[in-house]
Amino acid sequence: MEKDFYTISVYVDENENMIGIPCGESDKYGIADIDKVVLLKAPYSDAQIESFVEEVISYCYTKKHNDDSPLSTIEKYTKKKGFVNATADFTLLSIVKTKQNYSLMPTFNDYEKGPLAIDDDERILLNPYKKGELAEAVKDLIQVYVKANIFYKEMQEIEEKKNGSKNNK
Repeated sequence: MEKDFYTISVYVDENENMIGIPCGESDKYGIADIDKVVLLKAPYSDAQIESFVEEVISYCYTKKHNDDSPLSTIEKYTKKKGFVNATADFTLLSIVKTKQNYSLMPTFNDYEKGPLAIDDDERILLNPYKKGELAEAVKDLIQVYVKANIFYKEMQEIEEKKNGSKNNK
């Protein structure tokens, strides 16, 4: 049965590898990530990016969210406790597919709260999109947000080292 929308979480690491997690129904949350992980290792072509996104979307609603598990799918995959810790080394791109369009929402990784959506930079593509269009939007978001997160993470580490050396005197 056709759903009104499909949502996936795409976690991108600093090497541009992607981890895709589809959503499913949840009695507790309504909709939440399911225990299914799809990987795409860099380097990859535009066609591979688009195929990856469509594959992850195809797994949406294939099973229910595990409401009994205290761990999210990304926590299970990374084996790191706590959503903030599990997502710290990734940039999250949230992708929603409806009958009319695809919405790509980037996030900025807040090191205390985890991924925070950046509504101002949402990319919207018509469904169906033109070949290469989805890949271009994903690559653009990776360049802007993955590279920016690495820069800010390095700046934070430098600041912490400076503060740590001041505190040790």
